[in-house]
Amino acid sequence: MRLTPHPRRLPALGAIVTTAALLAAAVVASADPAGPISVAAAPGSPFDVPDRGADVPFVEHEAELAATNGTRIGPGRRQGTLEGEASGRRAVTLSGQGRYVEFTLTEPANSIDLRYSVPDGNGGAGITAPLSLYLNGQKSGSLTLTSRYAWRYGSYPYSNDPGQGRPHHLYDSTRALFPTTLQAGAKVRLQVDAGDTAPSYTVDLADFELVAPPAGRPANSVSVTEHGATPNDGTNDSAAFDAAVAAARAAGREVWIPAGRFTVTKHITVDRVTVRGAGHWHSVVTGDRVGFYGLGEPSSCGQGGNSGVSTRVGLHDFAIIGEVTNRVDCDQTNAIGGALGGGSVVSGMFLQHTKVGLWLDGPFDGLTIRGNRVVDQLADGMNLHRGISNVLVEHNLFRNISDDGIALWSEQQADHSNTIRRNTVVVPMKANGIALYGGRDNVVTENVVADTQDQGGGLHVGNRFSSVPLSGTTTLSRNTTLRAGVLDSNWQFGVGALWFDARDGAMTGRIDVTDTDLVDSNYEAIQFISGTITNVHFNGVRINGAGTFGVQLQSPGSASFTNVVATGLGRAGVYNCLGEGAFQITRGAGNSGWDGPSYCGAWPEPVYTDPTTPPTTTTTTTTTTTTSVVPGGNLARGKPVTASSTTGGFPGGNAVDGNTGTYWESVNNQFPQTFTVDLGSAVPVRRIVLKLPPATAWGARTQTLSVSGSANGSTYGQLVASTGYRFDPASGNQVSIPVTGSSRFLRLTVTGNTGWPAAQLAEFEVYAS
Repeated sequence: MRLTPHPRRLPALGAIVTTAALLAAAVVASADPAGPISVAAAPGSPFDVPDRGADVPFVEHEAELAATNGTRIGPGRRQGTLEGEASGRRAVTLSGQGRYVEFTLTEPANSIDLRYSVPDGNGGAGITAPLSLYLNGQKSGSLTLTSRYAWRYGSYPYSNDPGQGRPHHLYDSTRALFPTTLQAGAKVRLQVDAGDTAPSYTVDLADFELVAPPAGRPANSVSVTEHGATPNDGTNDSAAFDAAVAAARAAGREVWIPAGRFTVTKHITVDRVTVRGAGHWHSVVTGDRVGFYGLGEPSSCGQGGNSGVSTRVGLHDFAIIGEVTNRVDCDQTNAIGGALGGGSVVSGMFLQHTKVGLWLDGPFDGLTIRGNRVVDQLADGMNLHRGISNVLVEHNLFRNISDDGIALWSEQQADHSNTIRRNTVVVPMKANGIALYGGRDNVVTENVVADTQDQGGGLHVGNRFSSVPLSGTTTLSRNTTLRAGVLDSNWQFGVGALWFDARDGAMTGRIDVTDTDLVDSNYEAIQFISGTITNVHFNGVRINGAGTFGVQLQSPGSASFTNVVATGLGRAGVYNCLGEGAFQITRGAGNSGWDGPSYCGAWPEPVYTDPTTPPTTTTTTTTTTTTSVVPGGNLARGKPVTASSTTGGFPGGNAVDGNTGTYWESVNNQFPQTFTVDLGSAVPVRRIVLKLPPATAWGARTQTLSVSGSANGSTYGQLVASTGYRFDPASGNQVSIPVTGSSRFLRLTVTGNTGWPAAQLAEFEVYAS
């Protein structure tokens, strides 16, 4: 596929002040008691960021900006709602005959790629229904829409069973060529007609492209049809593809996939051979378990696999469309896999409905991944796993991905010297847009990440998942996030649009963040959490709107900030319950908007503002506290704490933040554990209240603990002997412990927990009466 400069886009509009309608039963309710209290900021297209993101040959039109007599839904930011999972957090729902959405083309096009949602059904097996397509007022058939590959339920790794609740991943996509080329100004309408049987249709967006005719066969090639493959008949062509690859490799020729739809139900192993199609709109390889793999393929759930590294592989200009409807982590059901090094290139591919678009296992060196579209996956979009180096990943689109969009995972061996450049990641369902797990000397530059959903943010660097700790210099430069960051469904606090996590070990390798835009972040813009994180340097970072904080500090460490400017913060510049000096900020020149007094207290609801369009809906007024300690009778609120150990994501500061939805947890199976709070000066203490999260999911448990006190932090005397305390959700999951005496430092020593093999504490409250 030839990369072309992006055509002009529809202009972004200001915030459309629309209350989300109550939709048909098929539509997920969007009530969000923990969500925003003000209208969401104006959306921005991920393709409207100059000189960043992938160059793509299509023009994207958002449905909510098109003509419609349907129901515009959104803005909303909660996963599991149709508006929250839409690009730009808005969409259009068509319920009932005659409802339509109509796009006006701004460039010539002969194709449509539609992102949509239809209700689930058949016990999670999905429904399939048509939606009528009109071109310039004339019906031109219909598009076939299905919920078969969407609608995940329950907890990780998710399932098709609606009985497990928590529906999400509500959207899928389909594409079709028009019978003729339409010119700019033409009308493309999607309309519910009498034979369109879904209870409702939600349209998120449509991409319109002028697709070139099928490319001609290369002169020096071996066609899969010469070895028995027959297009468009549904017969199994796996053996023919294997035979064509073997013949082409032996003769030093290319494998040719002509226009047509071919069925392959196995992995085609490629090494020192190029496989080329007539264009991914024309040459389609599809089937259950379809994939193209280099040598070095791991076993699939303990079966099969091979060793080695493939070199000089080319995969170009065809589509791989799978039949994966459930995520099974040990199963190799990815579109492209194995080890592809030594100058291999993957370009112009369309990858859909597999588990992972590209899961590559190292170690190997030297690969280019360029100009591909990876959509509708049930795990990562792309993962470079273990010891992979000198890979260039550029101008790729990743959309509707169920785990990290792009990940470098340095498990056991460091990924290094890789460049992630000019990619666009839109609506990753879980985890991050772009994530670096350990490694060294990797560069992430000029990318755009938009509309992240759960358990991750836009850009992430972490010592996690048994990765080789970060070293060398990690560069994050000239990237943009739009509406990134989430309310994490496990932690129940915000994850940053850009965040750092050292839960597996101290993060000391240098990280440079330069010339970066964090736009309309859902919660905090920048976050530090877990472990100790140092040697991070920000220069030229623009925070343009954040629902809560500019910077959220939840772990000790240090960072330098120069020319970091924040506007439109919903709550405060910095969240910090760590205590004085726990995180050292070196302030250079040019900072503004975020570096005033810090906030510590209960996790606040986000507030979203659009500086260009004043909200006109009724909102709830809330006062933001910007003092370092929220006043009240609890003497421990926001005070410095130390813990003998911490499990990643559950730091000690969680136990003094005023929010019982967050908690401290020690490492497993290493009793005794201690938790100490510094009240700042010796005060009379009469009562300690200990709390666990009140949710009924926390079964009753007994923790055995004692209380001691100190005036100087070094010599402790016992205040309360070791006793078993029962925490029961039926009575609020809290206990009250009488205490006598004065102390500056109070320490809990936990020696047992009947509900979990670790010490757990949501709130440590201290009262003088």
